[in-house]
Amino acid sequence: MEIWMIAGLLFIISAALFVYSFIKKEEKDAAYRELESFSLAVTKTVYDLNARIHTLESQLSVTVEEEEKSTLMTRLMKDNTITLFTKGVATKEIARQLDLSQSSVQEVINDYITEGIQS
Repeated sequence: MEIWMIAGLLFIISAALFVYSFIKKEEKDAAYRELESFSLAVTKTVYDLNARIHTLESQLSVTVEEEEKSTLMTRLMKDNTITLFTKGVATKEIARQLDLSQSSVQEVINDYITEGIQS
């Protein structure tokens, strides 16, 4: 009789944990969706800021060489490049959105892939 009570109790506990795991998974999925939307919002903000800078540079006749642009690439710009790349955006489109040269974008992607392989 005790064995059946213990088995029943263990079954109830396992069922409760099973239901709990589904609830936690749904919470994690919501967090991932929120993080993704935040990432896209930041990327759009950076794109808008780059567009404003480009407009101001053209109005003030300021020229920045492509070499200087690639050396001035910040960590945020690299992160945005990787984010867009992992979302499946083409290299040409990433370069257009972030106002970078395609070679700079390709260099960041190559570094990202190489780091991933070495890890």
